[in-house]
Amino acid sequence: MELVEKEGNYIQAKLRANIWSYQYKSISAAFKMATGSSLSPGQKVLLNVSVNFHEIYGLSLTVNDIDPNFTLGERSKQREMTIKKLSENGTLEKNARLRLPTVPQKIAVVSSETAAGFQDFIEQIKNNPRAIDFSIQLFNAMMQGDEAPRSISAALDKIEDENNFDLIVLIRGGGAQSDLDCFDDESLSVRISELRLPLLTGIGHQRDQTIADLAAHTSLKTPTAVAEFIIDGVYQFDDYLHNALTSLKRSFSNTVKSSTNQLERFELRLKGEVSHQFDKAENELDVLEVKLSNRAEQRMNSLNTQMASFENTIRLNNPATIFEKGYTITLKNGMSIHKQDVNSGDELTTLGDNIKIKSTVNK
Repeated sequence: MELVEKEGNYIQAKLRANIWSYQYKSISAAFKMATGSSLSPGQKVLLNVSVNFHEIYGLSLTVNDIDPNFTLGERSKQREMTIKKLSENGTLEKNARLRLPTVPQKIAVVSSETAAGFQDFIEQIKNNPRAIDFSIQLFNAMMQGDEAPRSISAALDKIEDENNFDLIVLIRGGGAQSDLDCFDDESLSVRISELRLPLLTGIGHQRDQTIADLAAHTSLKTPTAVAEFIIDGVYQFDDYLHNALTSLKRSFSNTVKSSTNQLERFELRLKGEVSHQFDKAENELDVLEVKLSNRAEQRMNSLNTQMASFENTIRLNNPATIFEKGYTITLKNGMSIHKQDVNSGDELTTLGDNIKIKSTVNK
């Protein structure tokens, strides 16, 4: 190997070194167990060496041992410096300030199509107990290695180019600490902060949050937890609609009860008035009875007309009544097509009186 000391991009010192094969096996194994990665170019290391001088080959070092704690410390130091820099310039807060959609149904997923974490996410979100329908599109990317940050950023670019999603999800399963180092990449965190959509992370790990987690809108421990978070948000809105419908029904019921009570009170007052008049003027009973009877009938007819009008209004505004007349409503992605564009290839759902038709637009 060649040991190099740099200041910036300039080499300050350079020296040739060797690790004999019988020692390399134990040294490299201990280093990988401690750091999660193999010895590779560019790493900062602390070595125990013997100095050798040869008349022909010159000065060289023989590596006797390596201290992995030094390398771990350098990696942690670099990570903390990156977090401090991104915190100071506000990068880590940008995506968190975006508003989460109330009902996110079009979800862009950045992951590897072969990753177990992606399969866990799909299974959880597709098999939700209330059968809420989600539109999921995978944008395949590398999830570890030096090329992963660039691959993930390219997937994010494609998502924003399509401009057809409510939410972005970045997920992968667990792994060794070194496998997740790509999520500490500064350029990836900056790209996340520039997104116009909120991004959720579900990077299955037990270590501290990656910098990508810190830059995301919401960080969850696993892909399954991300799916549960999205489902729970939609459930809250579903519960809100159910409660609103219940409140509306209760309001109509109270109005009908109030009208009925008013009618009963009027009947009582009318009976009392008839009785009083009967006691005062018995000789005018026949005429008064006719007048009161006519007045009561007119009043009752008027109230019945009002009640019938009120009941008819409720009936006419009932979707079931409208459907019975032969009308239907056509939905796209669960919303009426009245205020959205319909294009060839779109899937529509038409609802009517005891019918539900799914169709695809040809023209």
